Amino acid sequence: MKKAIKNRSGISEIKASGAQRVITALLISLSLCFSLAQAADRQDASSKEARNAEMDMAIFIASGTQERVLKIGIVDCMLYALKKNHDILINKINPKLKEDDVKIAQAEFEPEFTLDYSVEDNTEATTNIFQGAGNVNSNERDLSAGVAGKLYAGTEYSFDVATQRFKNNSPIQTLNPSYSVIPTLTITQPLLRGFGTQINKADIFIARNNKLESISSFKDTVIKAISDVKRAYYNYILFLESYSIEKLAFERVTDLLEINKARYSKGLVSSVDLLESEAAVAQRERVLLAFEAELKKAEDELKYITNIVDDPEVWNAKIELLDKPLFKPEKVDFANAAKNAFTFRPDYEAAKIDLKNRDIRITVAENALLPTIDLTGSFGLNGLGEDYKSALGKANSNYPDLSAGVQITIPWGGGERAEYDQRKLEKAQALLALRKLEQGIILEVRDRVREVNIQAKQVGVARFLRAKEQENYAAQKERYSAGQVSTHDMLDYQDKLSQAELGYVRSLIEYNYAIINLDRTQGLTLVKNDIKLEDN
Repeated sequence: MKKAIKNRSGISEIKASGAQRVITALLISLSLCFSLAQAADRQDASSKEARNAEMDMAIFIASGTQERVLKIGIVDCMLYALKKNHDILINKINPKLKEDDVKIAQAEFEPEFTLDYSVEDNTEATTNIFQGAGNVNSNERDLSAGVAGKLYAGTEYSFDVATQRFKNNSPIQTLNPSYSVIPTLTITQPLLRGFGTQINKADIFIARNNKLESISSFKDTVIKAISDVKRAYYNYILFLESYSIEKLAFERVTDLLEINKARYSKGLVSSVDLLESEAAVAQRERVLLAFEAELKKAEDELKYITNIVDDPEVWNAKIELLDKPLFKPEKVDFANAAKNAFTFRPDYEAAKIDLKNRDIRITVAENALLPTIDLTGSFGLNGLGEDYKSALGKANSNYPDLSAGVQITIPWGGGERAEYDQRKLEKAQALLALRKLEQGIILEVRDRVREVNIQAKQVGVARFLRAKEQENYAAQKERYSAGQVSTHDMLDYQDKLSQAELGYVRSLIEYNYAIINLDRTQGLTLVKNDIKLEDN
């Protein structure tokens, strides 16, 4: 009978193990199917993203085949840059990151709430006759809640309420179970090391200064972007005007060639004059093509710096500028320009903020040299009863728990002294760098002021020269019609006129370059262009 039962038990074990294998195989199959499905979904998503990217690129390229014209002014270009310039978008995030650093530093002084609960069952042998015979069984339940934190002065505080339920089988236990409620307030106050608002809030002050420094850096990025946009805008104007002037010069030399052909057919000029005119036309055409290439390059540079190249609607459009360079001569004073630079330049402002941080670090390192003398005190109440309510009622001044003490720690001072010396050396290094920056600013301002004043005079001279060359060319053209001027001289007069016209346009653009450089050197680019950065 036992053998039969044993056999039946064996058969059931075999059946059970077979069922387990079937279930395991099914689970593995389902897991494999699920993994394959997930892989297929990921592949479909990846394929979909690739198709979308290819479609976007196809639309982007197809839009370039359409002939479009984009009419923009210098303000429009600055708006494009402010919205889409990658450097601006990247650095715009930094102040927000630094704001989070401030919050992280402030979190040190936020209170922390704690809650602990534990249950303990204990069985041990008796150690004396009063505990009774056999083993002592006890059950303990502990629940405590509290709040702890730190104040700006360095004071550390904690307030805890501990409750306990205790029960055992000892005959000498008068309250069984017994309940206790013990509220306790503990305060620790440093007197030397770690004392004071300046020390404990150092990380907060540094984080706030870092945020201000990041704002200055962001402002410097925007100033650079706006300056680059304006330079690119005027650079495009320079090549537009230069191309127009060169095209007019090409038309003049072509007209001269036609006149010489007509005169040559009548025997009024030699073949040398005709050859000279033809060579001049070829030379002018070569220069015209070179200006056309530079014009396209300047247009692309303007599109790139304003990030118009990322706009599928207008990335390949022809740009027509609405604003022309103006000449408003103004006397620039070096003293005022230097004052503006030391007031508004972001890099100088950031350097001064960095010095403040170094002063804070020196103060903290100096405090670390002091010994630690901490006063500690606590006050508690002991409540004991047959239940929690009675225990809480007895937690009064009749059952106090008082303690006070002092903790003294004197550091050896080697590492702390080295860190203090290091912080002072770092500040000395930063001061030298600041002095170097100040000297560089003075020299740069002087150079920019001189550049503006000289370029203003250059514009006046170039305008006068252009007017005289225009008058001279008109007079020489009449003389040429009368046969009093040779072809060689006429070509020379045409070249002088073209150079004078190009010189005037170039002087006008370079004057605007000088104004852009001076505004940036003074840190007034945003003010002059009425740009206000949003608060971060």
